This record gives sequence, structure tokens and C-alpha cells, in this order.
Amino acid sequence: MKVLITGHLGFVGAETCRALAADSAEHEIIGYDVMSGGSDIRDRENFKGAVELAQPDRILHLAAIARFADADADPYLAYKTNVVGTQNVASVASEFHIPLVFSSTGSAIMPLDKYPCPYTEDIPARGNSVYGTSKALGEYIVRQHSPHIILRYAHIYGKEKRGHGLIGGFVDRIQRGLQPTLYGGRQTNDFTYVADIARANVLALKAPWDKWNQTYHIGTGVELTAEEAGRAVCKFMEYDGQIEFKGGRGVDPGRFCFDISKAQSMLGYFPEYDFESGLAAMFLETPPDRKCCGGKCGTGCCSKE
Repeated sequence: MKVLITGHLGFVGAETCRALAADSAEHEIIGYDVMSGGSDIRDRENFKGAVELAQPDRILHLAAIARFADADADPYLAYKTNVVGTQNVASVASEFHIPLVFSSTGSAIMPLDKYPCPYTEDIPARGNSVYGTSKALGEYIVRQHSPHIILRYAHIYGKEKRGHGLIGGFVDRIQRGLQPTLYGGRQTNDFTYVADIARANVLALKAPWDKWNQTYHIGTGVELTAEEAGRAVCKFMEYDGQIEFKGGRGVDPGRFCFDISKAQSMLGYFPEYDFESGLAAMFLETPPDRKCCGGKCGTGCCSKE
């Protein structure tokens, strides 16, 4: 299978390339990433030319402004990338009749106060932040294309996500000799290791046709408070200092946990990492699931490992 991946050099993209390269089936990966120069989803004609040249069997659309802070700092860039860029990808996929897998986020269905937890796929996409709203609009765009699969990711953590997010923020500050900062603490989240996210991407790309035109929640189905997660990171890193507590962010729900039963039954997705094993994998030079691809994925993963 030939797969074109937008954002293939990013955090999730690089891990997905490794997962595809290590999969038992043969896959050819075509990367399309603004970090490689000249490959910008905001330029429809450029993207169309890349698709026309590569003639992929599937498109996995990961490219996005994916941080709350970046989206808040430049809402127009978030709109052009996450909304207009997604429109470009979806319209080109439709023009060439290519099945499309779109990476969305739990932030797209917030606010969640009136819905019971764990959260199911029938919650409408709205968003209560610049980032979440831009991804919600992306979902509505992608649903106009058939066939499609929308994957809503829970909170992702992993080795390459440094300096932001609860886990990456704690690790970064502790490694720099600083006191870690926790916003809120009692709110819960579904912390999902990036290798499980990548495996879900592969399962979606390989899914039989009766599993398409669906939205799936991808997480662990396990709820953990922010304070519990932060203290687990401190314990793992042998940090016995204090945690600086600050007020919670307005965009964070009191509870967040995905119901993943639909992805389990229809995609065969079962997370392999609990929180402790995910933290352990973050600090191993070669985590157990990351087999060397011999340079086939084009991300430089072998040299990193």
C-alpha cells in the first residue's frame, strides 16, 4: 500500500512512519511536510501536484498547528493550516478518489460538561479553543469526502514531545533543574502513549471498507488525574522536590476519558501501553515496539535510535 502522509516529520507522523515500516505488510511512504521545504498543505496546487505524481492508495492527514499556545498566538495561521489546509487535502483526495484518514482530537468535542464520561463518538464537534474549533471544522470538512476515517486522539505523550503538555512539561523542567508546574491537578485525562496512536493510524489505513466513513476515539479508556500523572513522572525521574500548583486552564474539562469500545470492535485497536509502561518507553533508547526500519520510513529514526 502506498501512503501519503502530511506532517510525516512531526511527533505523531514520525512514529506512524516507523509503525508502517515495521508492519508485516509492505508499505511505501510518501512524506509531505512543511519542515522539508515547499510542502505546505495551504497551497492546494502544490499538494495536488504531489498527489498526482505519487498516486497514493491512501492519504493520512496529520499536518496541523497542534499546540494550544501556537493557535492562540496566531489564530489566522491555525485557520489557514487546520481549516483551509484540511479543505485542500480533502478536496484533492476527492478529486483523485483517494480514501482519507484524518487526525482529530478530543479538544474538538469540548466543552463536555453536559456529557457523561467516558465520552463516545456521538458527541458533536464544536471546540472551546482556537485549536479545538479549528480541528472541529476540519472534521466537518472531511465528512464531506467519502471514504474517510476520523480518529480523535486523547492526550498524547512520548519521547519526542518535549517542553509542552503535562508530561513533556514536567520532564523538561525537571531535566533543567526547575520546579515542575501543574495547572489545576484534580482534572482527569486519558494519557495515551504515541506508539498506540501510531498503531491506530496503521489500523485505520488498512481497515476494510465496511469500517470507513466513521469516527473513532483513540485513547486508553483509563482516567488519571493530572496530579497523579505529574507525581508519577516525578517518581520515575527520581525528583523529590516540590510541584508548583497554578490555577486550572479554562479549556480543560473536569474529566476526560474516551470510550474506545468502537475502535476496539471495528478497528481491532487495543492499547498496549498503560501509563507506567509508556513512561518507561519514553526513556529507553529503543522502545520495545520501535523496530528499526532500515531507513525505509525516511524520518531519520534509525540514526536517532
